[in-house]
Amino acid sequence: MLYLGIDIAKNNHVASLINENGKTFFKAFSFSNTSDGGEALLSKLNSFSHNVSDFVIGMEATGHYWLALYSFLYDNGFTIHVINPIQTDGWRKGTEIRKRKTDSIDSLLIADLIRYGSFVETSLSHEDIFSLRNLTRFRSYLVQSIADLKRKVISVLDQVFLEYQSIFSDVFGKTSKELLLQFSSPIDFENISTDSLAELINKLSRKKSGDIKAGLIKSKATNSLQTLLELPLVKIALHFN
Repeated sequence: MLYLGIDIAKNNHVASLINENGKTFFKAFSFSNTSDGGEALLSKLNSFSHNVSDFVIGMEATGHYWLALYSFLYDNGFTIHVINPIQTDGWRKGTEIRKRKTDSIDSLLIADLIRYGSFVETSLSHEDIFSLRNLTRFRSYLVQSIADLKRKVISVLDQVFLEYQSIFSDVFGKTSKELLLQFSSPIDFENISTDSLAELINKLSRKKSGDIKAGLIKSKATNSLQTLLELPLVKIALHFN
């Protein structure tokens, strides 16, 4: 039996091959994380055996970079074990006196770990479940990022027109955003007539509440401390859904 250890990286992987007695056939064979790289690895393995059942392959679950190679080798009929990097670190501590860490050493360690069978295989989800899980995590990240950016925008808006947030149920709604694109301060709102402002709000919101909103905005703007202080203001462009 031949044991292939692969140290996974973003652009280039490194592989080492040993037999059941621990004899090294090759080490530190580098190949790119591409289809050409995968074919180069197959060609290298074919020089030792054309029978895929003669090989047992081990690789670390490093980020998502192992996925493409795993699929490639799986489709070619190889037996593959995906292990947690923590196990490799533990194996290194038990076998490497100097605790060295290089791509060639790691690939040999993985091959040796697979040879001894002293590992717990990482549980692999069905491809569809895995994809959905990644999409869910990415969506959560985007939602959190948007929430953080909105909090920063509100912080700036409070410095410009503190009372504005109480006027709209959603500061990031279409009408509110369009108003902030056109009026950057309480003074700007003061300089437009109530009728013109109401007409604009009705046009933006397609509702008949323009008169009420316009009157409220004018009142808030007139009594705003920022207006009294005549602070220098910067226009806020809001582009959130």
